[in-house]
Amino acid sequence: MDASLVEPILELYGGLALRPPAKQYTVLASFFLTSRATGLFKIVSFATGTKCLPSNKLPADGEALHDSHAEVLARRGAVRWFLEEVGRCRSTAYQSDWIHICDDTRYAFKKDARLMLYVSTVPCGDASMRFLSSSQDEEMATLKDSAVRPPTDLALATRGRDNYALWGVLRTKPGRADAPSTASMSCSDKIAAWSFLGIQGALGSRFLHPMYIDGVIIGEVPLELQSVVKEDCERALWGRLRGARDCGEYALHQPTIQFTALPFIHSRSLIPQVAGSCNESLWWIADSRKALEVLINGFKRGIAAKHRQREQSRPQASRKSLLHLYQETLGACGLAPEPASSTYQDVKQSIVEFQAAKQSLIGESGIFSGWIRGSLTGSEADDRPP
Repeated sequence: MDASLVEPILELYGGLALRPPAKQYTVLASFFLTSRATGLFKIVSFATGTKCLPSNKLPADGEALHDSHAEVLARRGAVRWFLEEVGRCRSTAYQSDWIHICDDTRYAFKKDARLMLYVSTVPCGDASMRFLSSSQDEEMATLKDSAVRPPTDLALATRGRDNYALWGVLRTKPGRADAPSTASMSCSDKIAAWSFLGIQGALGSRFLHPMYIDGVIIGEVPLELQSVVKEDCERALWGRLRGARDCGEYALHQPTIQFTALPFIHSRSLIPQVAGSCNESLWWIADSRKALEVLINGFKRGIAAKHRQREQSRPQASRKSLLHLYQETLGACGLAPEPASSTYQDVKQSIVEFQAAKQSLIGESGIFSGWIRGSLTGSEADDRPP
């Protein structure tokens, strides 16, 4: 793996004066673009984080984030960047290095552009089962493997890290047995969904053709475990979907799996006497007036509870903020806005082709039919397949 692809991400993170408290670790994820034709390289988004909200604390109106794992936040940052890039492309004075307009007025990657994902450690869920078990003592590994009765159907989701020996199944977050249950699927499951649906999600698909990850670069994996982890990642991130049928323009994409020896300074393995994971998340996107935010419990840090519904107080990655950006992008493209009464869920459901593809994946007859749909308040949680 070419270290030059990861070095700029680590340097960008290192240049920010934001650090986890002493003895706490975090995970870093980043989406970036490369071009074989031009040699260009661009970091689109990055985020840190290891937390998600329990089912009984989901935001009622989309003003906060349910899932703050680094990969999920970074993907939301990438969606926001691509939507903003579409808006920039509508200006006669701007030409994107990465996307171009197609005949049907939607945008797609330029020839030779590649979308890549870097994660500082193996994504949680199915991809990391053997990686995690290799660091557990025998007693704990046995406990985890017997803590919950294996599901009778491999399509059903199992909880967190229980049932180590059960591979290829959907899993929820978090992994700790003493933590409240969540309705959020693991990062392995979400990346697998992106391998079929693209990262652009329902709202993004109004303006963008499916945008697939070409390669995943993973850190913190010892050389002696890389062959095992590569096998697990290939199974977890796309292999499980081999039987998925193409649905219109949506089809299974198979990202390559690579490893990097470059260390992320706040990885768990590098923290002496680790006390736990950091509660805060760092979120950054390129080319934005508000490029950087710090999040905690799904909200922007430092915002009083009474002000959280204000537009300027919401995280830019929240559903409400993305819906606002969607409306702005419609206007930039000369399209009629959605009715003011439309909710995030209303707009998502109106994107018919994307919803049909998602249903083919997580519907009753889909490969991921066991995808958890938690008990929700007000509207759908933001951890749904994109």
